[in-house]
Amino acid sequence: MYAGKTKRDANTKKNIIYIYSIYFVRQQSLKQNKSILYMNTSICNNIRYDKNGKTKTKKEKDKVYTPENVAIDCLEYTLPFIKEDHVLYEPFLGKGAFYNNFPITNPKIWSEIDEGRDFLLDNNKFDWIITNPPYSIFNKIIDKICDANVGFSLLVNNLTITPCRLKKINDRGFYISLIYYFKVWSWFGYQYYYIFEKREDKKNMVEFVFKDKCYMEE
Repeated sequence: MYAGKTKRDANTKKNIIYIYSIYFVRQQSLKQNKSILYMNTSICNNIRYDKNGKTKTKKEKDKVYTPENVAIDCLEYTLPFIKEDHVLYEPFLGKGAFYNNFPITNPKIWSEIDEGRDFLLDNNKFDWIITNPPYSIFNKIIDKICDANVGFSLLVNNLTITPCRLKKINDRGFYISLIYYFKVWSWFGYQYYYIFEKREDKKNMVEFVFKDKCYMEE
């Protein structure tokens, strides 16, 4: 009688390996889901509450400052659309992540309500807006943003540009040219950097750019 391993033994071993493989994958999936749940809970708490645990006001929730490395990477996608004589406008200056990295050859202006310069009340003429706008008043600022002569770039989350808002923007003659898609660790959802141009062809000709990178807040 043959004393070596039988075919049945080999099949049993394969089944055991398969069962342990499934178990390992499930355990890894559970760990990943727990990690995602922790991240989402942490982000939601960061949005709702300040460092002392007090509920933030709408104005406080809007104060989400763009990390400078995010602004620099976003601007790289806008620069090919900009001419040297275009006036660049940052209407929500914050800490100046975008504004401070505008090309030095271009005229540039800014507004910041905390500095007494309200975007909705000013009469600046501009070719481009490049900004991370406050989400709570986004519907109020769409019309003003669409006063741009050439185009605008907006850093928003993946839920901001709804079909209704896109139609409103399209009706003013602006269409999507590019979307840069990425993630900032402590911000809600995923981030979309939209580039809109005023175009006569009336088409959203979208170039979609994804960067497999998670930015950390500075």
